[in-house]
Amino acid sequence: MTIETETGVIVALDHGLHWGTFAGFEDYRGTLETVLDGEPDGILGSVPFLNRFQNVLDASPTTTRVGTLDVIHDSTIPGDADRAEIHRQAFSLEEAARVGADAVKVCVVYGREDPDVLGDNVEFAARIAENGRKHGLDVVLEQVLWGNRIEDEQDPNLIEHAARLGVELGADALKLYYPGKEKLDAITATTPCPVFVAGGVQTDDLREFLEMTRDAIDAGASGVTYGRNVWQHDDPAAMVRALKAIVNDDASPDAALTHLG
Repeated sequence: MTIETETGVIVALDHGLHWGTFAGFEDYRGTLETVLDGEPDGILGSVPFLNRFQNVLDASPTTTRVGTLDVIHDSTIPGDADRAEIHRQAFSLEEAARVGADAVKVCVVYGREDPDVLGDNVEFAARIAENGRKHGLDVVLEQVLWGNRIEDEQDPNLIEHAARLGVELGADALKLYYPGKEKLDAITATTPCPVFVAGGVQTDDLREFLEMTRDAIDAGASGVTYGRNVWQHDDPAAMVRALKAIVNDDASPDAALTHLG
């Protein structure tokens, strides 16, 4: 899979980098191996994660490796959720290329209380986008509404603005929260790079989740980048296969559900 040109299911495994331990992801290696059993098109993890488990990933040579370069903390206390705005580039393009990444990802977080935090964020995101190709790396910008000033992180109009800003910053691909089928269709119709839809928190309604995925693909999304809805599922590999049926094989939600028993 190439981020710029193909569709695919990418599984996000970088949550611990920002927020610590999650249920369903206590076992680093075990979770990765279980997800890879479903043959995802891509894996997203911190650069040190990709480095540490190179031997595991080498057993899945067709799986694209996307390295997260930035760290976001909401608090100075590990695992705590507060209103802190800590956001830094932590890893380099050089190291990402050395450990075998095919692409890199950074977040651009809107709605910050401190404009200097956003300013620094925009600066390092643009620098990464400018220099990614020098290292043979596609650059994914995750344009999100996570700041304290935001009331609805899935506000369709704000997501549309954020998508445009990501293109202007030089993204090779965008990762966006799902803004609804109509708005996503408008975004993909005019955006000159692939758009991947993020999954958000785990849902208990599998049909609704798969229907959203189907709608996103129908609206022009090139793929999905899901985390908790994959590895917090009882059978992560089966969930990967269900999502691939929709994204890669044009299956219906009903057909995809057959992969989940």
